[in-house]
Amino acid sequence: MNRISKSIFIFGLYSLLMGIVLLFLPNLFLPLFNLPLLGEPWLNLLGFVLMCSSYYYIRSAISGNMEFALYTIHTRFAAPLVVVYLISTGKADWHFLSFGIVDGLGGLWTWRELKRSKLKHGT
Repeated sequence: MNRISKSIFIFGLYSLLMGIVLLFLPNLFLPLFNLPLLGEPWLNLLGFVLMCSSYYYIRSAISGNMEFALYTIHTRFAAPLVVVYLISTGKADWHFLSFGIVDGLGGLWTWRELKRSKLKHGT
């Protein structure tokens, strides 16, 4: 697995872990981020959606899908902006910032590896 795929694979594992937590264990982990315990089914559904998304990340990493890697950068760079918007408008607590940071740094890692690969291969 090359470095680009590895960045996608690890982000897929992170996404899978977050999905499992939201689907099966939200009340155990939400308080760690000072988030309210709602008991709402949409939170569990969001966990399932994250697990589905992680499947795409992991499978694309294993198959070496570089186009997918490029496309993920766009949304992962947008995540910190969305989180800052939610916090600045009072719709989210500052504890959400960690999620935006992880997404943004993951996107930065993949972007850097794609640039490094292009320089290395002269394309």
